[in-house]
Amino acid sequence: MTDAYHLEIVRVRLREPQSAVNSSAETASRYAYLEQYDRERLIRLDLDNRNRVIGEEVVSIGTVNSALIHPREVFKGAILSGAVRIIVLHNHPGGYPLPSAEDEEINGKVKQAGEILGIPVIEFVIIGEDSRYWSSGSGEGQLRPAGTAQD
Repeated sequence: MTDAYHLEIVRVRLREPQSAVNSSAETASRYAYLEQYDRERLIRLDLDNRNRVIGEEVVSIGTVNSALIHPREVFKGAILSGAVRIIVLHNHPGGYPLPSAEDEEINGKVKQAGEILGIPVIEFVIIGEDSRYWSSGSGEGQLRPAGTAQD
């Protein structure tokens, strides 16, 4: 029987890691540009053991009020990049950053998958309009303008 494919992992550093992500506000500020999009975009940030960003991937582009997300796609690139932990973020084109029931469900599934894989999801961030965001890492339900020092 002939193999259908051959998987070879080669790690080539294209650039040095970005600076460390140290707070929810910092993450929201770096990705505040997501508020400009008219469709949901889900992005995964791959972090090393010092919380430096070593990879970033747009995992899904959806519609005005949803994005198709599965843990398999969320973690595929994280595993290949050697991520120690990840941050998952997406925008709400409607502008209001509080999580929907679907957001809470996928957040739970992705966190559970991360625990199984040994790549914890340290934060789930939703970007709204006017630099507003919600973060699972900053106290659920707390809405703040991006860049505030309360994290």
